[in-house]
Amino acid sequence: MLSEVEKENLLFARKDLLDTLTFPSSIVGRKEKAMELVRLIAGYKKGHVVPFISVYGRSGAGKSTVVRFVCENLDDALCCFVNLRRAKTVFGCANLILGEMGEPSLKSAQGINVAVEKIQGAIESLSKGKRLFVLVLDEFDVLFYDKRGKPSDFIYKLLVMEEKLREKGVLSCIIVISNNVMADYEVDDRVRSRMGSTEVFFPAYTKKDVLEILRERAAKAFSAPVDPAVLEYCAEKSSEEHGDARRAIDLLRVAAEIASFKEEKLANVHVDAATDQLQKDRVNLALSSASYHLKLACAALARITYLTGEAWHSTSVIYAQYCKIIRKDTRPLTYRRVSELLTELDNTGLVVSQTSSRGRHGYGTQYKLNISPEIVGSACFPDWWKNVVQKKKEHERKEDEKNNIFMPAGKSHFGGLGRLLDTLEDESWKDFVGLDA
Repeated sequence: MLSEVEKENLLFARKDLLDTLTFPSSIVGRKEKAMELVRLIAGYKKGHVVPFISVYGRSGAGKSTVVRFVCENLDDALCCFVNLRRAKTVFGCANLILGEMGEPSLKSAQGINVAVEKIQGAIESLSKGKRLFVLVLDEFDVLFYDKRGKPSDFIYKLLVMEEKLREKGVLSCIIVISNNVMADYEVDDRVRSRMGSTEVFFPAYTKKDVLEILRERAAKAFSAPVDPAVLEYCAEKSSEEHGDARRAIDLLRVAAEIASFKEEKLANVHVDAATDQLQKDRVNLALSSASYHLKLACAALARITYLTGEAWHSTSVIYAQYCKIIRKDTRPLTYRRVSELLTELDNTGLVVSQTSSRGRHGYGTQYKLNISPEIVGSACFPDWWKNVVQKKKEHERKEDEKNNIFMPAGKSHFGGLGRLLDTLEDESWKDFVGLDA
């Protein structure tokens, strides 16, 4: 009997190519965005450079890949790529930047001003002999989670630093990568004026793009050709749910692992099994270190989605659910703070958001789960979720009894009294769900 390693060796030629951290050999479906970035940066050859570029779009839309590809292929330029995801504070972000430049970390007591001075000194030292230094700050959203650290002030200091570098003959450019446009964040007017409005938006990959990416990876990753129908099915499921290239590659890899373990040929059924497994893994990973209130916001969206069967819900509806299910001995967060938690969930990929007009009431944001509410609810609070499921089953059973086909249409078991009981039951259900009776 073959071991798991031997089984995988039969299927995979280069499994590392299905690792989302593996840098692609070519840019698929993003050549226009790559050229847009090149046009913005290329002015450094004539002594001019855009100081601040905001690259934004959905997770897995190719932002980081394209930025890294462009920067690493610039002539006479040096790029420092920093992922801020590991930072929890503004000062932590500064230390991550210093670390990527080969500088020692600072103690928080030294202050952010000293940190920025150290960053400036490191850029001056590293950029000797180069015409341009590019500082790429990936996962830039993280910076704004630290309200006490004054993220807007930190950005301002970095922009002032660029001006000082220019005075010393060092051209530099800061590229920030985030899921949202900079206008969505609280930034001082003085900072906005210095940043300018140079933005590059990355839309989600189309099914055609995802399929091309999967074909390129699969051609080198597997020992034998993969059924084109399986790749197309994998691309279709990915583009329908999220348009995230990284998750599409993960889906193909896990599906192949499942097929390998069962000693079966890779098929659509393995893609379906991989979808379920990845959904559970993603929820557990995203919520493993989450605060009680973040889990509660996520559970609130899962609850209202499960009970009503509707996908999209406004911030106000979710907040009402949050207040309804919070422990009685716990003080609810403000509406604004819960709104920030929903944005944080959006950044994890567990939910997606859309902003639409509400007429004279202005614009509002709605949220939808990317994963089934059953998986999310069970991951957040298992025992509580069992009660939610049980309540819904009881309600559905009573509804079935009321709508028994042997009863005359529009009549209840006990005439007027029955209709009164039905009404009370409906109001009780609406109260349980959290809808207006």
